[in-house]
Amino acid sequence: AGERVARELKCILATQIVMDGKKTVWAQHTDALTLEPVSGRNFEPAALSAGESADLLESLMSLPHPSKELVAAIHAAAAWLKSAEIYGYEYGGGRGTEGGRQLKAKEGSGPLWARYYSLTTGKPVFGDRDKTIHDNVNELSLERRNGYAWYSGGEQKALDEYAVWSK
Repeated sequence: AGERVARELKCILATQIVMDGKKTVWAQHTDALTLEPVSGRNFEPAALSAGESADLLESLMSLPHPSKELVAAIHAAAAWLKSAEIYGYEYGGGRGTEGGRQLKAKEGSGPLWARYYSLTTGKPVFGDRDKTIHDNVNELSLERRNGYAWYSGGEQKALDEYAVWSK
């Protein structure tokens, strides 16, 4: 079991995405052979994934006696999550709301994180069923805006846990 865990951690470390020479977070989907980020369903682009990375970060912080490499990966992922915080907006509405779910400016709101961030620009990206990629969630078809969690505040839990763990 210990050998298997060691192999799994090695894979996790190998799949942490590096941008501009800095470790960031992980993709939602990774090619099993190349370990490169790949797309999933039509609306799930190959991208940095805030939510899944936050969940992984919580798991990694729960491990006893982490290696230096694992500690560095955790610090890097937490730093990236902190840098990706979005303030001053809320994602609200829904199926019963005219215009559906939308991202709207709201003073004092946040932090939020987008579900996906571009592998090249690091900015939020959003996919539609027709495989198109958008910079603005409000440009998506109503079905996709209402049918997927494009923004979340749940990543804050991982950062809160990180604040305790890092001490």
